[in-house]
Amino acid sequence: MSGDIRQLSVIIGVNGIGMGHSVRQSVIAQYLRDRGHSVRIVTNGAARVEYFRDLGFPAWDGWMPTLLARADRIHASDAVRANIWQAPIGLAKHMRLRRIVRETGVPDAFITDYEPNTPRLAYHFDRPLISVDQQSKYRHLDLPGVGTYARTADEQRLRHFAPRVDRSFICSYVPLEAKDRKVEFIAPVIPDSVRSTPVTTEPVATAYFSRYFDHGPENSVRDLIAVFRQYVPDRALRIYVQPAEAERLRQYAEGKIEICFFDRAAFIRDMARSEGVFSNAGFNLISEAFALGKPVHLVPLPTYDQHWCAKVVHEAKLGTSAPRVDGGAVLDFLNQSRELRSNVVRHRSEHLVVDPRERIASYLEGLPLVRSPILASSTG
Repeated sequence: MSGDIRQLSVIIGVNGIGMGHSVRQSVIAQYLRDRGHSVRIVTNGAARVEYFRDLGFPAWDGWMPTLLARADRIHASDAVRANIWQAPIGLAKHMRLRRIVRETGVPDAFITDYEPNTPRLAYHFDRPLISVDQQSKYRHLDLPGVGTYARTADEQRLRHFAPRVDRSFICSYVPLEAKDRKVEFIAPVIPDSVRSTPVTTEPVATAYFSRYFDHGPENSVRDLIAVFRQYVPDRALRIYVQPAEAERLRQYAEGKIEICFFDRAAFIRDMARSEGVFSNAGFNLISEAFALGKPVHLVPLPTYDQHWCAKVVHEAKLGTSAPRVDGGAVLDFLNQSRELRSNVVRHRSEHLVVDPRERIASYLEGLPLVRSPILASSTG
């Protein structure tokens, strides 16, 4: 780090649901650490805490309340029922976080990625709060509905998690604009390991379908395999699934069709050599596919976020989407794969080549200095 840049202390709050938030914030955290800054993590769930500790960051567990939507809104009665028994434990966890922050040192700034503890800590300790996520577009932009889905519940969650922020960096793989001067759109945060992966185009497709409550990957996996077996026998298909799903799905594998335990490094390598990628419509997977120059065929899970992502990709001709795995839609995607791949490569060069980490770090390093006493360190 340059000698004229002061060393900062930052606490990053990471939503622990799924891996997308953790991957994005681990990239930012490591970048800040490489510039000489001190970074600590607040997330939720033992697995995510361990993930960040394995990367060498102090990390602590916080409470993530359950805020499920009904008819595109979060109703207070539903929120109370879903959280009433967990709330005392959640409050105790949050008070423990306050104590840890006091004992290990109040940071210069807090970052939140769709995580509710760090905003309350920022307000309590009177420190700047910066959001770095992709969901905040639903708060700042009046985006239209997609089919039967509306952004209302997403906006409600954001306002509950972080009622106010000092700056909002919003990751987007398509150009967006906002009138609010506190809002800045940036390219998706992509790990260097993805950007540096060798890219080829082979007669193979890669797929990953995840679980969202009772919406599992079984139907998508079974139907995609049936299409490939009947209509695309000349191409290999590698489908990645979580270990808990693999046993009942392996029965469908044969010949050039493989069912693989999900391994992130192997999945990225397979994406990098594929003609195209089949998946749900998760933001991080789409962003990483585009970074590799690969088009996607998307089957969105039942959320506004996934349907918005799928709609935008389809309209921009960076891939295609369908409400379910359908033989005709799959074949249309494969037949268009060369043209779609060219579109993705051109779009990448126009909109996605700038590394957003430098902009995030520069903003943090330009924050006014707040002096606070140095307190004894503790591992919590």
